[in-house]
Amino acid sequence: MQPENRQTPARILGELLLNHPEAASLLGTAAHWRSLAEWSAATARRKLAAAQAARLAYEELGHLLEPRRRHPVNFAAGLLLLLVLGLGLVMLDLIELGGLRSALAALAATAVWLTGAWLAAVAARQRRWTLVAAITGAALLLGLLLAALHGLGPHPGWPAAGARLRERIVFGTLIGGFILVLTAGAAVLMAHLEPASLFMARRRWRRAHTAHEAAVHLQLTDVEMASVARQAWLSLVRAQASTVAGDDEQLVHETAALAAALLENGRPGFPAPLRIP
Repeated sequence: MQPENRQTPARILGELLLNHPEAASLLGTAAHWRSLAEWSAATARRKLAAAQAARLAYEELGHLLEPRRRHPVNFAAGLLLLLVLGLGLVMLDLIELGGLRSALAALAATAVWLTGAWLAAVAARQRRWTLVAAITGAALLLGLLLAALHGLGPHPGWPAAGARLRERIVFGTLIGGFILVLTAGAAVLMAHLEPASLFMARRRWRRAHTAHEAAVHLQLTDVEMASVARQAWLSLVRAQASTVAGDDEQLVHETAALAAALLENGRPGFPAPLRIP
């Protein structure tokens, strides 16, 4: 065989790309999926770094804000429970103050109860027990005042004096006790409620973790598609090389290696007559 007619891997690939109707398409598809796989792998690495940074920020903030609290109350769940307690306080204050005609006063009283609970929770977290005792005493006095208003205030159908007066006072005292119990529960809940900044940091970490999982799933899909497209391209190259080279396994191997390099590194220089346009 003359040197100019000798088959080489570059000549075999050049003839394949010029003459086979599917060769260029398979090469382009394989290159496309390889690029997508590289892009998705880089995206997954960035998402992993973001998730790790978000987790580290969350843990550092937790160590700073809650150094000894192993199981603080979840912020969202705590707010929901506080809402329920607040509604209960509004209902009890309405009963104490004489019904729907005192709705604004009941809302104001509920605001006072919750404010006192918050102040007590802050004082307890700072271990200012004298202030906690003062707030507790003020809450007891306010409860007694509401009970007195309920017992002495006008109630349609209830006599102002006599045996029913004692029942009204007892009933008002019970309602006041329930109010104090709900207020104490709100104070304890606030004292154990995690900070809002910690809740938001955990949400950012979870969102970053979810984004990383989605990026990994996309990466695996792209890698699988790139592998399928690569195998289709190399199978066509091996079939063409086997047809041209016959029993020359070395030439088939070299042609497949060149086809893989062509896919990974772009189109290398082919002989001038067979240069890919």
